[in-house]
Amino acid sequence: MNKRLLFTYGFSFIVLLLIVTGCSKDDVEEEKEQVAINENNENPFEIDEEDTVIMGSIWHSYANVEVDDNDEVIPLTYDGDELVIDYSVQAEGKATNIGFLVYVDGIAQPYKLNTTESAYQYMHIFDLEEEGVDTPFQFIFTPITGKEGETVNVTITSIYNPSFIPDMKETTSYGGYHHALSVIRPIEFHEKPEFLNLNDLPTNKILNDISISTEPVTDDFLEKLGGGVTTIDSEMLDTNVFNFVEIEDKPDNETNFQITDQGNLHMKLKILGHPGVAYQNTFYLNHQALSDQEGNTSFETKLTKGDVSVIDVEIDIDTLDDFSTFYVVSTPVNPGDFYENVLTPLKTPSVLLYK
Repeated sequence: MNKRLLFTYGFSFIVLLLIVTGCSKDDVEEEKEQVAINENNENPFEIDEEDTVIMGSIWHSYANVEVDDNDEVIPLTYDGDELVIDYSVQAEGKATNIGFLVYVDGIAQPYKLNTTESAYQYMHIFDLEEEGVDTPFQFIFTPITGKEGETVNVTITSIYNPSFIPDMKETTSYGGYHHALSVIRPIEFHEKPEFLNLNDLPTNKILNDISISTEPVTDDFLEKLGGGVTTIDSEMLDTNVFNFVEIEDKPDNETNFQITDQGNLHMKLKILGHPGVAYQNTFYLNHQALSDQEGNTSFETKLTKGDVSVIDVEIDIDTLDDFSTFYVVSTPVNPGDFYENVLTPLKTPSVLLYK
């Protein structure tokens, strides 16, 4: 199956693998996305089937997806009030703990789960009671962006085992947990959404001193990006996108960061690659979107050839728990402009911030 069809037809499937010998890698192959852990292999991108066991699998999709005469998925429509999206998830093994993030035009969208009386949250987490069985549910929300006559994308991203967090005793990293899997579907606005009451939305206004800039791509930068394992050159950046986070002077391959000082924690998101692609980038702490003091949760960058887009932010250390999960999700705004390249959301590896 063509990889593009996973997103055009509104479903996605992931098989989670555990390599007995240990470290982590993800690989997208048609309708399967594989998460592998392999620490001792000379080539960590090579999966040894004899040392592999299946941890679990996740499948999720829109319910009752319809296509037109050209085999294109018929968009969702917004006709006012709250939008109700019928959805379904199926999982097995260690994948039955699952959370969902929703984006409208790349912007983080809080939603209710199943009932209009549910609270708006950026992520709802639940444990599936039965393995290998479709579990239907509903996303309910008033879009926080969009205008009449406009067509944008709704992106639904699952996070595998979001309840897991290292304790720095028995575990110090997330391993293959918190892997992301996304489904993209267009939505047509027949009406402009009414503004939501801010008192009904979760607020995490802890991002400070935000700045967006660029820096040149250098050979040293590409060598560091490849991590000594693979070669990344300028030609690869014409069709691929990479994002990662730097925390203070922390090497970007670390999975935990100990906070010993007071004041602000300085972080940088760096994203580079496919020229012309625009991304909305959202910072998360414990799976809830963070915002600046004006309430903005998503910050747009447009990739240009030869440049790295950089978003600098600071977080007040006093707002952090003793153990906090941190990551960034970059959601493409204009994937339809690059039809052949299958541009999907990117999630940085989860990092444990601990005191």
